[in-house]
Amino acid sequence: MTDLADLLEDFGTALQHATTVFQMTEDEADVLRAEAFEQGYKSGWEDAIKAQSQDQTRISSDLAQNLQDLSFTYHEAYSQVVEGMAPLLNDMVESLLPKVARDALGLHVVELLNDLTRSYSEQPVEIVIATDNSEAVAPLLKGDFKMPVSLTEDPQLAEGQAEIRFGKVERRVDLTAVLHNIQEALRGFMHDNRKEVVNG
Repeated sequence: MTDLADLLEDFGTALQHATTVFQMTEDEADVLRAEAFEQGYKSGWEDAIKAQSQDQTRISSDLAQNLQDLSFTYHEAYSQVVEGMAPLLNDMVESLLPKVARDALGLHVVELLNDLTRSYSEQPVEIVIATDNSEAVAPLLKGDFKMPVSLTEDPQLAEGQAEIRFGKVERRVDLTAVLHNIQEALRGFMHDNRKEVVNG
C-alpha cells in the first residue's frame, strides 16, 4: 500500500525552498505607489462617469415614461369627457338647433330684406317659404321696408329654407343645410375622437 503523503504534494516544503525576497529602493516604491494611486484614481473616475451616465439615462427614461403616461391619461380623460358629452351634443343638434333655426329664419329673411332695400328700393319683393315656416316669418314682415313685400308658401321648400326674389335677383336662405352641416361635423368629430382612442 502506498502512503497518502506519497500521493499528495507537500506545499509546506516548497514554500520553504521558494522564498524570494524582492528588494527595492525608496524611490522605486514611491513610483510604484504613485502608479497604483493614478490607476486607482483613473478607475474611480471612470466608474463615477459611468454611474452618472447610467443615472442620466435612467432619469431620462423615467421622465419619458412619465410624460407618455401623463399624455395617455390626458387623452383618455379628454375622450371620456367627449364621449360623455356626445348625447348632449346630439340632442342639441337634433332638437334644439332646428327650433332655433326655425325661429331664426324670420330674422335672416328680415336681415336680407334690409340689405336688399338699400340696393333695390321700391321694387316688389316676393318671399317664398315652406308651409311650416309662415308662423315664424309672417309677423316679422309687418315692418316698413319701403317696398311691397308678399309672402308665398311653397310645399317643395323644406323647413328652414326661404327664397327672396327682387325681380331677377334671388337670394336663398337654407338653414336646413346649415343644420345638416353641423350634424355631419359633430358626427365626424365623434368618429375621429373614437378612432383616436382606439389607435392611442
